Amino acid sequence: MSDRARLLSEVSRRLGIRRLVWMGLRGDDIEPLADLPQLHGAFSIIGGYDRRVSVKSLAYEDLTGVRVDPEIWDIDDHLKDDATIEFRRALLGALSSDCALLPYRPLNFLSAIHFARLARCRHLGLFGAHQYAFEHKPWVESAVRDLGLPQIPWTYVADEDQLQVRELSRHGELVLRRSRTSGGEGFTRVTSIDDVASHWPYVDESFVSVAPYLEGALPLNVGATVWTDGVTVHNPSVQLIGIDSCVTRDFGYCGNDFGLIRDLDRDVIQQIEDSTVRIGRWLREHGYLGSFGVDYLLHCGRLLFTEINPRFQGSTHSSCRLDVEAGRSCLLLEHLAAWLEVPCPRPVPLAARIAEASALTNLVVHWTGDSGAHLDGRSLVDHVRRVESTVRADVITSATVSTDRGATVARLAIRRSVTKSGFELDEKLDQAIRGWQFGARKEPAGR
Repeated sequence: MSDRARLLSEVSRRLGIRRLVWMGLRGDDIEPLADLPQLHGAFSIIGGYDRRVSVKSLAYEDLTGVRVDPEIWDIDDHLKDDATIEFRRALLGALSSDCALLPYRPLNFLSAIHFARLARCRHLGLFGAHQYAFEHKPWVESAVRDLGLPQIPWTYVADEDQLQVRELSRHGELVLRRSRTSGGEGFTRVTSIDDVASHWPYVDESFVSVAPYLEGALPLNVGATVWTDGVTVHNPSVQLIGIDSCVTRDFGYCGNDFGLIRDLDRDVIQQIEDSTVRIGRWLREHGYLGSFGVDYLLHCGRLLFTEINPRFQGSTHSSCRLDVEAGRSCLLLEHLAAWLEVPCPRPVPLAARIAEASALTNLVVHWTGDSGAHLDGRSLVDHVRRVESTVRADVITSATVSTDRGATVARLAIRRSVTKSGFELDEKLDQAIRGWQFGARKEPAGR
């Protein structure tokens, strides 16, 4: 019996008669748990899950007719909207008998629903207000600094002290960042001191994080799981960031290349593993349990901590796919197991995971048009298939909804490495996506 089969059996046994309900950004993210007998519901903001007819599915976009950009849209900000009320009622209905709720990311919206179903629902995630603390980047960075891990040299500058930035700018370009960000939203790159005032992100905290822009750094990501008695680390990848054909933001998230990671030196892989385990232990000491992610930059041969993602990530789905193919337990399954108090299994060395995994790229294409539009995401997939005949796609937008600027058009799975730096794609693939983006802008507005 494989490692995955054993853990799946134990998770199923501990769930017992409880029906598992997923609530996340994308319905298709639950696919790695499709073989869990208790999987009952998949509720999502975009991309309804339709791979198993036995799984009850509802996507928020089907209630509104709009596919939103989740980096700037949060259901917690729309609790009184008619669509949210309808979505909440459907979720309450799915949780009307013995069940377990699995969140992509804890939310106040979900915490309220859980307490309204407390007698029959087990919440397999942190209380939303607890998780919120781990999203405050300066607090986390200060703790990681105390662990002795190298990191980006952020300076925290009060709104009243912007003149301090003039001294920092003498060393080159800068990055300005809010304390809470997601998917590259909340970061601004400035090339000169003259740009600082106009790009300064005024927020309620009245301070901004400032750091030098590290030219030529390789962006890395890894997923892991915190157990009550250990930490397991999963497939690392090179992050795809700020690619013009795929995203509207300078540092916008575009996916993950799990193949290019094989080119890293073995000692870098070991540093990723060791650092992530130490961060996981710190998280556990502060009440965190379950899966999380860490971003790093590899700059001039030095691994620098960037941020913790205290939730599942955009890379989780593809990381799980690689683990399932290898017969290994994955981040979704391990998150469930950790919350069901299963003992931590023996960790698989990161180098061994990389050696046994096949090349895979998870590429997320966002709509880069000037405004929302009715798009047929399948036409994007057709364009890409002209240069990548074996590409697979999910989370595909439909012409029945209006896709907001910056929202996901489709998530593409490509069985090879597609980048050299994380900030570009190979030419043919990039041209295919650019060609589709340009053509979609020319479509009649009523489509």
